[in-house]
Formats: sequence, C-alpha cells, structure tokens
Amino acid sequence: MNCTIGIDIGSSSVKAVLFAPEIPEVLKSENRSLKSRVLSLTPGRFEEDPNEIRTLVLEVLSVLAQFARASNHKVNAIAFTGQMHGGLVVDANFQPLTNFITWQDKRGDDLAPSGKTFAEELSQLTTHDPTGVGIHTGFLITTLYWFYRNNSFILPDQDVKIIGIYDWLTSILVGRAVTDISSAAAWGCYDPISFEWRGDLLDVANLDRRTLPEVAEPGQDLGVIDRLIAQEIGLDADVHVHASIGDTQAAYLGSECAKNEVLINIGTGSQSMWEIPRKEKMAATEGTDIRYLGDGRYIACAPTLAGGEAYRLLCDFFRETVRTFAGVEITGEDAFSTMNRIAEESSSKGLTFDPIFQGSKFRGDLARGSIQGISVKNFRPGQLTRALVEGMIEEVARPYFARGEEPRHTGIVGAGGAIRQNSALMLVAEERLSLPMRLGRFEDEAAVGAARLCMS
Repeated sequence: MNCTIGIDIGSSSVKAVLFAPEIPEVLKSENRSLKSRVLSLTPGRFEEDPNEIRTLVLEVLSVLAQFARASNHKVNAIAFTGQMHGGLVVDANFQPLTNFITWQDKRGDDLAPSGKTFAEELSQLTTHDPTGVGIHTGFLITTLYWFYRNNSFILPDQDVKIIGIYDWLTSILVGRAVTDISSAAAWGCYDPISFEWRGDLLDVANLDRRTLPEVAEPGQDLGVIDRLIAQEIGLDADVHVHASIGDTQAAYLGSECAKNEVLINIGTGSQSMWEIPRKEKMAATEGTDIRYLGDGRYIACAPTLAGGEAYRLLCDFFRETVRTFAGVEITGEDAFSTMNRIAEESSSKGLTFDPIFQGSKFRGDLARGSIQGISVKNFRPGQLTRALVEGMIEEVARPYFARGEEPRHTGIVGAGGAIRQNSALMLVAEERLSLPMRLGRFEDEAAVGAARLCMS
C-alpha cells in the first residue's frame, strides 16, 4: 500500500504518522518526548538544541520506515509541520550557528533604550499588516531585531540561512534552504496575501535578503530525499519531500474540517479556525488573524493561550489545596477526572472566569486573568471549574461572532487532547456556538495534516 509520513515537531514532543491516503487511515503513529530544552539560560529565554531535535526526528522516521518495509507498504512522500514563529540560523551545510529560539522566548519584552519593549518598538516602526498577525515577542523577526539592536549575534560573511525548525529538517532532506508561505508568515516578516517579504521589517532588523530561504507553496513537491539520509533511515531514494505548513493549518487539514464547519482545537493553547473566502481586500477582525492554508485558501484563526494549560493551573491549585489542608497527595489524573465531572454537572451561577493567565495576543502579552461575580452561592469548586471551562470557550468563540460568520456554518469539529478528554468543553462549545460538535477521527491531527499535504 502506498503511504506518506507526516511529522509534527511540537513544543514538548515529536509526533509522526504513517498514513495511507487511499483508505484514509493511520497505519502507525509515534510520539516521542522532546528533551532538547536548554536549561542554563536567563529567565525568559526559551531555546532548544536543534541537533537533539534532528536526532529524534531521524529516529522516528527510521521506526516508521522499518514498519512500512516489514508490512509491505511503500513510503512515497514526507512532509513536516510543527511549532511556528521561532527559528534558528544555519550555515551553508545546514549546521546550526544558534540554538532554536522558540515562540515562547520573551527577549522581545526586554526594554529598548526608547523605553518601549523591543516588540513594541518594532511594531511601531512597520506598516500595517492586513493579516492581523502583528509583531510579538517570540516571533523570529522580533528575536532577530533584538539580536541586531543588542549586537548579540552578527551574521557572518559566509552563506547562512535563517529558518524555522521544521523547515530546517525539510531543507536537510532536500539539500536546499526552503520554507513555506504559512511558516514564513508566522515569523512576522512575510505577507501571505501579497506573497512578498515585508521589506520594511527586513530593513529595520538589518536582514540581508540573501539569508532568507526559498518560499514554497504548502505541500509543494520539492524533490527526492537526500540519498545518504534515505539510506541512513531505511527509506527508498525515490521518496519525495513536500513543503511544510504551520501546525494550526496542519491541524485544520488533519481534522478533515469542511468549509461549512468550525474547528475548535484545544491542546496546551487553543484556537478556533474556519475557512474564509478570498477577497480583494482581506483584513483581520478583532481577535482573529488570517493564515494561509494553501492553494489560494485562507482561514481565520482565533489563537489563545487559554487552553489546556489554563485548566492544568486550576488542577494544580486544587491539588495544592488538598495537600495543604488535608495532607493528602492526589494525582493529576484523579484531579482532572473530578474536575471534568463537576464541570459537566455544575452551572457557573453568574461566576465568570477570564483564563488569560499568560497574557493574550490581542489583549496584550502582559494582560492577566480574573474571576468576577463571586457570591455566597457560587464560590464552589464545581461552579469555579464550570466558569473556567466557559471562559476557555469564550476566548475562541468571541472572535468568531465578531466576524459575523455563524450563518455560514452547520457544525463544529473538536480537536486536541484537552477537548477529547473533557466532555464539559464539548457541551459548552455546542451551547455557545449553537452548533453540534463531532470529534475529528485522528488524534494526531497536525501530523496527519502534514501527511495529507503530500496528496496535493
């Protein structure tokens, strides 16, 4: 059977699937924890050792290749996805000259001599962005601007490239530096509507355009895999490598979301996504940005950090409370199970929980959450947990209604580990959007989405 491989390089793990497009089904999946985080850094710096990631990715590819061969399956193609916004600098042989600096990095929040943060300063020095993505700390363009302003890293004279982490793996496999439209846009310095680099940003960050990779269409056939790497991991030399795509778009593709459906994806963070028609003057509305899906298609995305991580924080609070007052240690699994049950059984009774514990892309990186409407009748664990669930859904529902999109859709697709494990999230989402929800067929939606790219 002919198969494709999709690899998702996430913040904490590498997930990969061997996918049979003709069925379509996942024949084998691999999920490996990443231990590449560089710990000896100043607080607020988030870097990973790219060579550790490369080693793990090749191991996973080798496992899937061995399984395919043993099962008489033919691997035809490979594509990547993964965590967006961050990147690294590599030399002409794709050897890293820096660590991989991730989207979580906060050096863009450092104060510049102007008294503004570097992210704020960069934003004010650039022209309007119709996609609504904006400039934020953790974006590759912000990080490079910080380097330039602090003289912390001067690009050497030899041939170097600036690239994202999963683009780097793609480039290694095909032997040339290449990214895709969605990934370059996530760095903050490429316009996916005009399909051009944002020259004003490149100039302000003092970036030579020769350091930028080739930009391909997501899923574009880039050629066959490097012969020596294919031999190393047990793949045939005629396997084709396809251009990558960002993980939110990959999740949309892997969930099999239709044009008349809205995707609500809740993992560590959360997003709602839906396809929007191409217009002459596309512009983001409050709480959303516009992302390129491929083949001239776009999605509106409402991204938030108030996903499973927010739920985990309340879980940790309950566990610490029990430990402090009763001297009893309860497992996270038991605490989550109880929270899920009481959230489903309870109503919030006027209690509102704003769960932006780590800031908000649209309300500000320094914005924080709050609990309001506390009364003698609703300050209970059940009501508090239900209010948090409602707050999590509200973060992705409010921007949806702000666009006036609801008459176009007939259902919701639920994706991500958090929503699969918590029926209260499903119920609240259905109530808030007044639409029925179905869960996507595949748990590793982003990896499956990458594998499906190879079908284009």
